[in-house]
Amino acid sequence: MEETITPEQLIASTQDPMILVRHGIRAAKEERWGDGATILAAAYEQLTKRTELKGGNAVAMAGTATLKDLVPASALSYYGLCLAHSYGNYEEAAKFIQIAIHNEPMVGEHYLVLAKLWKHARNRRKLEEAITRGLEASPRYLPLRRLALEVGTRKQPVIGFLSRDNTLNQALGRVRTNFERRRLEKELAAIDAEIARKTGRDAPAAGRPSDSSRPAASPPDRRPPKG
Repeated sequence: MEETITPEQLIASTQDPMILVRHGIRAAKEERWGDGATILAAAYEQLTKRTELKGGNAVAMAGTATLKDLVPASALSYYGLCLAHSYGNYEEAAKFIQIAIHNEPMVGEHYLVLAKLWKHARNRRKLEEAITRGLEASPRYLPLRRLALEVGTRKQPVIGFLSRDNTLNQALGRVRTNFERRRLEKELAAIDAEIARKTGRDAPAAGRPSDSSRPAASPPDRRPPKG
């Protein structure tokens, strides 16, 4: 989305709700939470007013259509994250992400979004729970594995018959974490190199943060109804 175009202008000039979904998700990934909440709420409203064709039969909101039929799971997931950052209502926001997980239970990105929500809320228990569920559903999803290393999720002791606080277990735990971090960095570097090869661009430096966190003004309250 062009910086000179406000969310309201984008919504007014766009009739395709999937374009709004793409812009809203991009705003969320760039941490423009207010913009993302406003755009994705508008996309939600437009999508739930549409009539979809399923097997040749019209399925309208007044009939048998569900959120899974009408709204992409990614839109619900990132809307929840934007809602959490914009309004601080974490429980309500998490419900949208849980719907996305219910609709696409094997997609690691939804668990990553949920984990980021609880990280922002400083709820350590729910953060670790989201990461654990995500790694069980999608164990090879690298962004979630990276977050797990960053936050230091609680794991089983290396030596099971010794306590977690045992000096040897603590030392071996640090070795395990360092090994996992190095392995993950190699995998991420290989992926970056492959992307660079295909696009002709230089691979980003490992661990380089995204320069996309400009603050956004608080949006009008355009929350979609609970699904």
